[in-house]
Amino acid sequence: MADARSDAGRRPLFDDAFRRVLGAIRDGTLVDDRDYDLLELCERYSLHPAELDGALQRLADIGLARPLPGAVVRFTRLDPLAWAEGGWLLVGLLEVAMRATVPVATDQDLERYERLVDVARRAAAERGDELDPAVFATLAFWADRTPNLLTARLLVRTLEQVRYGLTTASPWQVTGIEPWAASSLQALRLKDPSSAEHAAHVFRRLWGHHLEQSARSWGLDPVALVHPARVPNDDADRNVPQADDVWLELLGSVRDGTLQRGQEYTIRGLAARLRVPVQRLLPMVRRLETMGLVRAGDDRNGSILVATTTVTDWAETIGLLLGLQEMCMRATVPALSEDDRDGFDSLVRRIRWQARTRDHAYTSSLLELNRFFAERCPDQTLRRTTTIMISRLAYVLPEAPAFRQWDTDDFLQLLSDAVRTGDADAASEACHALAVHFDAHVDDVTARYGTMGP
Repeated sequence: MADARSDAGRRPLFDDAFRRVLGAIRDGTLVDDRDYDLLELCERYSLHPAELDGALQRLADIGLARPLPGAVVRFTRLDPLAWAEGGWLLVGLLEVAMRATVPVATDQDLERYERLVDVARRAAAERGDELDPAVFATLAFWADRTPNLLTARLLVRTLEQVRYGLTTASPWQVTGIEPWAASSLQALRLKDPSSAEHAAHVFRRLWGHHLEQSARSWGLDPVALVHPARVPNDDADRNVPQADDVWLELLGSVRDGTLQRGQEYTIRGLAARLRVPVQRLLPMVRRLETMGLVRAGDDRNGSILVATTTVTDWAETIGLLLGLQEMCMRATVPALSEDDRDGFDSLVRRIRWQARTRDHAYTSSLLELNRFFAERCPDQTLRRTTTIMISRLAYVLPEAPAFRQWDTDDFLQLLSDAVRTGDADAASEACHALAVHFDAHVDDVTARYGTMGP
């Protein structure tokens, strides 16, 4: 299997339709106080109904649309709590993008970023309206230049959600951006992933200040935005496909080759095959896309292509999942109960024993540790995204490569200390230690995959 970008040059499903409708939401053509007939929108934007359905599903994913019975849709805005969760996801994705970018950055990348930072510094000094777009331009740089295409797509989507998801915009007003400007420039010059991690943590602190200022401007308690927590299974989870017979049949058909790799299938054809309405199928197709198992068909008119995935897809997933794991752990360790800590201690003892005995269950236990924190994460957006990425890691290759880095006691000890003390910064330190082991794992698998198998 060639190790190449299997999705280079491809856009997400229904991207043209999504951009048209999102543009109309941004410029106020589509307002959020009325219902729109779907065929009316098809006529207005020259879209096939399947294209519009797919675009609306993507908009629903980021909280900007709500399809309703009777073939109508209402465009919506995020509440501040959901917006804040999206912001913390942005912070986590930024670290992943930076860590992947700095080792391969070119001189031209550095020159371009220096110009963006100069603009941001001037805007901060002038304290004018240009500060908001200038700061976000420094974030968009990392989404544009990261070689991790999976992270790039999610970071772009999250930037869109944060920038356009609120009815009342919350522009960036934190003028003390010099620590971010200096540290991110240094990371790019040094080409050092650990420096990139440090710079991302600097931005995380600034983002907390941004949330505090936003909360005060809306008359809200800053703690509610800085530490967002929503209960599971509320309205924001309505687009997540459940593990019912239809989902299992669709996933199984991709995994067992019934839907052949490299072949294109129409959405309506799949709906007929599975005997479900298109609207019910679309969230499942979107999840398959996020898992890396399907991509947009070449005609982009309501069709998908079953992906031929590579080691690069798998490695990108690991990089993203490590970043999400860190954000989940940071949000979770201060809130764990005594029962949770007991369960964690039991799981760590098992992992240590499996590492010592070279048990083949070691890989799945480490993934279980990831799932342990995802399930308890009070941030619903992080919880949901991490759960999907765990599924992607399990399924993106025909057989998941076993993790053979047995000496991870540094990570386990640091994480145990973080859980005992409830220290979020200590949890980050533990995740950075784990990232070193996974870098070695990726190098090992990349070196041997073509001849030795996973």
